[in-house]
Amino acid sequence: MGQGVTSFNPNGKVTRAEFGTVLSRALRDGQYNTNKGKYYINHLQALVDNKIITNDTPTLVELRGYVMLMLMRAAE
Repeated sequence: MGQGVTSFNPNGKVTRAEFGTVLSRALRDGQYNTNKGKYYINHLQALVDNKIITNDTPTLVELRGYVMLMLMRAAE
């Protein structure tokens, strides 16, 4: 997620756009990937439509609690 292939940053911040895209790709195998516009738009909308997230603001910095909530909702 923007770190390159030689970097590792486990304590770095992750945005809703980044995490939502990763979660959406894990759930739907890239079904919402697009080559047009912003990479995260279709992914975040799919998560809203499936009630996994309620706020699709791409610049939100994710908190561990919200990440866990999204993962629990996705598992249902």
